[in-house]
Amino acid sequence: MKNAMIQKTASVGALSVSEAELEKVNEYSLEQLKAEDVYLFKIAVCSNAQNTDRDNEPLLRKAVEGLAERLKGRTILFDHNASAKNQVARIYDTELIGSDAQTAAGEPLITMAARCYMVKTESNADLIAEIKAGIKKEVSVGFSTSGRRCSICGKQFYTCAHHKGRTYDGKICRAQIEDCIDAYEVSFVAVPCQVDAGTTKSADVEQTAEKEDELLAKARIRINEYFFKEAETA
Repeated sequence: MKNAMIQKTASVGALSVSEAELEKVNEYSLEQLKAEDVYLFKIAVCSNAQNTDRDNEPLLRKAVEGLAERLKGRTILFDHNASAKNQVARIYDTELIGSDAQTAAGEPLITMAARCYMVKTESNADLIAEIKAGIKKEVSVGFSTSGRRCSICGKQFYTCAHHKGRTYDGKICRAQIEDCIDAYEVSFVAVPCQVDAGTTKSADVEQTAEKEDELLAKARIRINEYFFKEAETA
């Protein structure tokens, strides 16, 4: 549960080939590449903003910083299919961009960007053209964490009775990702589905849902405690 892969969407943009960028690229290549050999692009990977994650699992600052460090050298794939033939590019550098703004978690807002390169070949000419045209624009980042923290009570998520997306005393419950213990890859994916909008519930349905949520929460806590005890005695 703790170490399962998390996937977050990001967006792609163009990047010019400078001598400084090329020098960083060549740290990963076996032979010295020239500017005409490579196509560079950048990915706005993530931030620690608390109100922009559609899964209600936002990253905290430590997680963003960990992801920035661990994504260096990682490969770019298609659809999270970890096959050598699906490797199309590689991340050669990352950058943390600071801000004066504060997040809902009380942290300074930071954004992490990744810089990527691919070698220009006949086989990837169409992909490069699609990136330039904005067709291949969305990517998903795969990583793992050692824990999520409940934004309502501060406990480890899955050990409390709160539910992601629910509002408690005017505050939305979020499972805040505390750190990044490993980064696996970045994949080109289709545009994620939109969250359903415009649904309504009657008062009776809402009360029934709350009772069901309470029972589910108790069961979830018992399951989590069971696995923790098993791990401790193993």
